[in-house]
Amino acid sequence: MTDQKLRTILQEYGLKATYQRMAVLEYLATNKTHPTAEMIHEDLNNISLATVYNTLDKLIETGLIIAIDIHDDGKRHFDYYGEPHYHIINQQTSEIIDADNFDMAPLFDAARKASGLNITGYHIEIFGVNPEDS
Repeated sequence: MTDQKLRTILQEYGLKATYQRMAVLEYLATNKTHPTAEMIHEDLNNISLATVYNTLDKLIETGLIIAIDIHDDGKRHFDYYGEPHYHIINQQTSEIIDADNFDMAPLFDAARKASGLNITGYHIEIFGVNPEDS
């Protein structure tokens, strides 16, 4: 992702395009590993761990990224939400799998009917285990 694209994305979300924000956002946009803050810091070691945490908090606050809490590993993982998708979490391995093979329109329609609200977004995590182990 180009610096200009990163700047544009951050500005669209009302954020100043600092070096740290651009670096963390680019890392999340280009890595599909759903890293923890510690993993990000390990790869971007020119940014302090505290700054990584602060940057992640700010990006979450604006809705640009999401946090995925996996209860089994007790760690918070992060994901850039540039393209709508949901997550499937393997409860045995804590692997997070991105999936976009489901039409969310019927779910949005049902949610709108149930609540009377205009649906503006979603965050879905589905948990599963290997069928051979259940």
